[in-house]
Amino acid sequence: MKLIDVVKMGEALSNPIRVKILYILNKQPKNIYELAKELNLSRPVVYAHLRKLENAGLVESDLVLEGSRAKRIYKANDFKFYIDNEVIKKLFED
Repeated sequence: MKLIDVVKMGEALSNPIRVKILYILNKQPKNIYELAKELNLSRPVVYAHLRKLENAGLVESDLVLEGSRAKRIYKANDFKFYIDNEVIKKLFED
């Protein structure tokens, strides 16, 4: 893992709303409307959080056609985030 990856994941996981989004998406993929409703937040706010999670590789999305409409469905990716002194040392010495 590179330093930029650690920083992106750390930033993405530093917000409790984003952690809750991961919790929800680990149970079942959802579209932005469903997430916004469940979180009681506006879609633009949820979208901003999803972009951070996608940028860190924690979430991915697919465009799905439902009738004549396209919906973006978000799902959580499997990941493991672990950091300690040894990991930090390797970031700068490798």
